[in-house]
Amino acid sequence: MARLKELSATPRSDWHAGFEALLRIDMHKYADLVRIDTECEIGIFPPRTDFMIVVGDEKIVWDKAIFKSFRQFNVVEYKNPNDSLNERVIRKAVGYAELYIGTAEHDGERPADQVTISIFRYSKNEELFKQLEEAGRLVSDEVRGIYHVTGYADLPLQIIITGELQGDEYAACRALTDKANEADVERVVEWGDEEDDDVLRDYYRTVIRLVITKNPHLEEMIRKDKEMEDKLMDILKDRIDERVSEAVNEAVSDASVNHITAVMSELGCTPERAMDLLHIPESERPTYVGLMEERKQ
Repeated sequence: MARLKELSATPRSDWHAGFEALLRIDMHKYADLVRIDTECEIGIFPPRTDFMIVVGDEKIVWDKAIFKSFRQFNVVEYKNPNDSLNERVIRKAVGYAELYIGTAEHDGERPADQVTISIFRYSKNEELFKQLEEAGRLVSDEVRGIYHVTGYADLPLQIIITGELQGDEYAACRALTDKANEADVERVVEWGDEEDDDVLRDYYRTVIRLVITKNPHLEEMIRKDKEMEDKLMDILKDRIDERVSEAVNEAVSDASVNHITAVMSELGCTPERAMDLLHIPESERPTYVGLMEERKQ
């Protein structure tokens, strides 16, 4: 749950938060066999890759083709719909991977044959792809939307164009754009509504909130579809309830501090004596003392 709070509070791009939620939904089934590190520092230097997916078992059978080239260490760069995708991006991703290998503390700790590079973006840069194709550096995968790039490094490098991915299983990938398809959004809402796991449900909530925010044209579609509107509100309800509860607790705490302060002022007594008179439970008193200290600052 700590990661969920970080995800909600992250100062990074909200697009990255949405993409991270998708990764965590997909990787959740592999439990402790896969770890996702975010803003992963490369050695002791400032450069950071968006995500590093560390696989703890080489025998994992990946459900989705976009992950099938993964090995033990997988550098993942995510470019949101407004970010550029050009040769500099490719070279930067390759640089991150090479630096990750080269700054390992011990020989063999990060073997080159266990490192891959993946770049995700919703749509192509047609000029870049034309250049890669003319240079003989582009190999299309049998799965549409997956492109293998050669000639930049001796590491497996793929570019995933999420808007080209086909099949129901990629609905969430395709929906992560400001031009989301209604059918894809409906599918993601359905998945979120059907999910029983609280952690995954919260990740779906992150994705759905982002997609709705970035696609205001979908609001009318949702309003017209009562069933979908009910599912969406059910998904978001938990978060709304949580925020209401937090607001209520905060208001109650403020009121209690005001009462304690009033009693202290009226009787000239200590905070402890004031809380005795107000019958405040011992377990709650440190909280109120802390709040009173904050007010003094």
